[in-house]
Amino acid sequence: MKNMTRRDTLTGLAAGMLATSVALDVEAQTAPAAPVDRRPRTYDLIGQAAPATDLARFGGGRLTQAAFRGKTTIVQFWGIWCPDCLADVDDVAELNRLISRDRKLQFVGIHTRGRYGRWGGLAPFFAEKGYSFPVAIDDDSTAYKAWGIKWVPSFVIIDSDGIIRDYTTDLKAGSGIGVQGLLAKAKAVAKTKRRA
Repeated sequence: MKNMTRRDTLTGLAAGMLATSVALDVEAQTAPAAPVDRRPRTYDLIGQAAPATDLARFGGGRLTQAAFRGKTTIVQFWGIWCPDCLADVDDVAELNRLISRDRKLQFVGIHTRGRYGRWGGLAPFFAEKGYSFPVAIDDDSTAYKAWGIKWVPSFVIIDSDGIIRDYTTDLKAGSGIGVQGLLAKAKAVAKTKRRA
């Protein structure tokens, strides 16, 4: 067995470190990239009047711009075809239940894109899940486009004068603010409006 000199030891260590570095570099180049979160972080209509809206409501009636006057309103753009929306739907039902107790707040969902997945419509979905909350129908995505929505679920908070004051996506995924976080935002808008 050959006696190793200090030089041989250092040369061997350097070669080992270089091999490790090359292996890590190759691994980094071949590893899949982390998924990109495409949720919008800003919303262009903050501070502007809610866009003109005239949609049929599920169960009858119309959702018009007049509905956004007099109370702070949370408007959710969603669809039962959307996995993130389905993840949030229990929270949305709870949000609506909590809001219905507050005379200064209201909630309405806008179901968009005219896709209903295996349910084929809102009635079978609500019947199966046992949900009940106000929804307007935007099958042709007219409202989705007019409101400049780029992600579902999206939550827009409108003050009692019909001005858009806040925006967030998702209750569980993305922002993860949950029911209480979104409710706190809406109450803050309502409180600020009362002081003005």
